[in-house]
Amino acid sequence: MANHDITPIVMPKLGMTMTEGKVVDWQIKVGDEVTEGDEVVGIETEKITNACESPADGVFRRRIADDGGTLLVGGLIGIIAQAETSDADIDSFIANFKPEEQA
Repeated sequence: MANHDITPIVMPKLGMTMTEGKVVDWQIKVGDEVTEGDEVVGIETEKITNACESPADGVFRRRIADDGGTLLVGGLIGIIAQAETSDADIDSFIANFKPEEQA
């Protein structure tokens, strides 16, 4: 299955000087269906805590970052995919993922 069926949830850039953020609370669990715009995870920066929204419709298939994990902006924190997308395709996507700022 093509990677267009897999959507990464990445650490958002919530401010001009933000370089990293901390995952503070997942609001969904693996297997939950999500709609684009749903709040899925809380992100804390030096200045604020804000909700990160789902970038696509689908099923939350993989949590990469745990609560308390700190990642660079653009870092992979989770995966949304269609229910029929294989675990092997998701594993391959994760193994080959490069953050946009580092691509």
